[in-house]
Amino acid sequence: MPRTAAASVPHDADDAPAAKRRPGRPSPGDTVQVTLRIPRGQLAQLVEEGARRTAATGRTVTAQAVIMELLEAKFPYRPGA
Repeated sequence: MPRTAAASVPHDADDAPAAKRRPGRPSPGDTVQVTLRIPRGQLAQLVEEGARRTAATGRTVTAQAVIMELLEAKFPYRPGA
């Protein structure tokens, strides 16, 4: 009996191969992906802030990193909450 493609697909998340990540990227930990649609003006401000922080620290700071810092300041992470 020929083997079908469905038979070779992992059935559990544990059976699936680990996702490959590029070196230097932080571990996602217990996170979920979120898509935001923000006004262009606010995105420009976030990019500018990231550029200022990049110049000050010598490490690339993205608009997403700025957003995360703002979220963490307003809503501190509380494991198990």
